[in-house]
Amino acid sequence: MTTQPSAHSVCRYLLCLVWGSGVFSGVAGAEAPAAAFNQEGYRLPPFKAPVTAPLPGVTTLDERAFQALLASPPVILVDVYALPWHNGLFLQDSSHLTIPGSIWLPNVGAASLEEEWVNYFTTALDAQRERADAAPLVFFCRADCWLSWNAARRAEAMGYEELYWYPNGVDGWQASGQPLAPVCPQLPAHAERATCEP
Repeated sequence: MTTQPSAHSVCRYLLCLVWGSGVFSGVAGAEAPAAAFNQEGYRLPPFKAPVTAPLPGVTTLDERAFQALLASPPVILVDVYALPWHNGLFLQDSSHLTIPGSIWLPNVGAASLEEEWVNYFTTALDAQRERADAAPLVFFCRADCWLSWNAARRAEAMGYEELYWYPNGVDGWQASGQPLAPVCPQLPAHAERATCEP
């Protein structure tokens, strides 16, 4: 009799493959070469590396500025940490720890997005802005993470305003002694079903 692997074990396997392929591996050197970007100017893998490129149209937040912004709500916090996707499912059955009050939009910081993922990104941002018109949109993931740089740049190119980027992300928040909260990914319309329980 054969048994089907659990979503958790499949997720661990795929994360190991992704890590081994260099998607989340660091790179040596402070400057990212031009070949590290696609024709639209978005960072290509590996995404785990010091972020050295400017981000026009987006305000970069250090710890003090981030705390000051949070002290004047509403603020829309957007975690873009990656999550494997396969056959209409996010391959994670447990929550992700992030900055409290954040929404999690995995994979919108990829170098290029298919139309269904563009729709996922804009639908989620528009829904947040409907609840809090003109509220700042703050993008982040982990420290040294180009995914949040890509996502913020993409939002700016789409015409969103009041954009912020918190490059220290979850790591900076935790290092400053702040608590983390569990969150499940926001589901896209093309998802088969939810796999994460908060």
